[in-house]
Amino acid sequence: MIDRRRSKRRELLVFLPAYDKETSELLGYIADLNHGGLMLFSEKYLEVGKKYTIKVCVEDLRSSLIFRPDEGHDGCCLEWTARSRWIAIHPELYRIGFMFTDLTPTGQSALNQIITHLDALSGTGERPHAFNQCPNQSS
Repeated sequence: MIDRRRSKRRELLVFLPAYDKETSELLGYIADLNHGGLMLFSEKYLEVGKKYTIKVCVEDLRSSLIFRPDEGHDGCCLEWTARSRWIAIHPELYRIGFMFTDLTPTGQSALNQIITHLDALSGTGERPHAFNQCPNQSS
């Protein structure tokens, strides 16, 4: 299979919970991401081609050590709009690929910070700054 990604995947050190903004249900756990999209593992089948607003809690980012914690954070969430592009069965789980669509400037900035941090953890980039503020998400 030909890999058509324009940017390399960044694997997360732990799986990060991802929720559907509309239903607040757990979609699955993000396993890797890049500037164009993400892959998650899910216990449930998700329709291919459907658009989702994926919500990730900043506190989950911190506790997974993707960001260093700071004092007095109010625990908001990041949101990314993405369309499911493919699904594959992995032993007892589904692997689902998403392509980002309609990213807000705040969503893009947060994604860039996460990727920079993951690169630093893997030794491929500059040392990131702590994720110190809760970005305002536009709906």
